[in-house]
Amino acid sequence: MNEGGHFALSVRADERDALVTVVDDGAGISNALLQRALELALGRRPAERAYTVRMPLDGAQRAASAPPLTYGSSPRRRILVVDDNIDAAQGLAMLLRELGHDVQIAHDGHAALEATRLNQPQLVLLDLGMPGVDGYRVVSSLKSDPRFARVRFVAVTGTEGDEARRRSREAGFDDYLVKPVALATLREVLARL
Repeated sequence: MNEGGHFALSVRADERDALVTVVDDGAGISNALLQRALELALGRRPAERAYTVRMPLDGAQRAASAPPLTYGSSPRRRILVVDDNIDAAQGLAMLLRELGHDVQIAHDGHAALEATRLNQPQLVLLDLGMPGVDGYRVVSSLKSDPRFARVRFVAVTGTEGDEARRRSREAGFDDYLVKPVALATLREVLARL
């Protein structure tokens, strides 16, 4: 690999298939070696989420180490995005998937309760103002269940103001974000998990 060049390989599961990405910005790795790295990655068991493999470069004596899978510089998380605005939910989910996380979407409070109970996410990004069961009632219900004591609940809303923040804290939210959520803000929330 050239001095300063980078090689990265990531495999991410989507709803129906897997997305494999190989990035090589150096000139020292041949296409054959890149193909072999991909074969090695796909040959691993699904439980093996990160690993390093040594492969010789073009028959040379030195060995290069393929970087471990990093999933966008933060550990891979199970995340539930809940918003009755379909475009907002899909947009946020798309950002999170691009960062390498497993994301599920729900569009109302009842679906959020069921999805959390079935899939046990590590993070729930929850809209406050949904019809029927709103975000406040969802988080209050789930926080009362000891199975979800370690789940981080983040309010995601279009409402700015001290009263909304106070009410979300009282309901049990761990954090409060105002839409639209910037990528940098999302990374900060993920870093706190």
